[in-house]
Amino acid sequence: MIERGIHLHGHLGPFLVAGIRMGLLALDLLESPGYFGIDAESETGTVTPLSCLTDGVQIGSGCTTGKGNLRVTEARRPRVHFSVKDGRKVTIALRSDVMQEFREGEINEESERTKRRPLEELFTWEALQ
Repeated sequence: MIERGIHLHGHLGPFLVAGIRMGLLALDLLESPGYFGIDAESETGTVTPLSCLTDGVQIGSGCTTGKGNLRVTEARRPRVHFSVKDGRKVTIALRSDVMQEFREGEINEESERTKRRPLEELFTWEALQ
């Protein structure tokens, strides 16, 4: 999946990897197969490197702007809201300390580390019914 992300995004980066893992976590928490029947709203905005998280979310969740089930707002926060048709929702955010590590660290090292880190170290999440 990370290879597909690199192909879409153009290069490996920790925000891309985190976004992929975020999308997969949302699918797991919402018990969704992805692609259809799930919506996402990314608060990252369109400025890199934070916006790179949204490319990862597309790969991990299958939500895309082209299908209309992914929206991006300009809040400039590393947080994404996911919802499924039966009303279940989850909001997942990149931890602020992790975001700082991404910005200060070497891109390849942070990317590799992000692949292996426990989800609880990367994100906070809140499920809503």
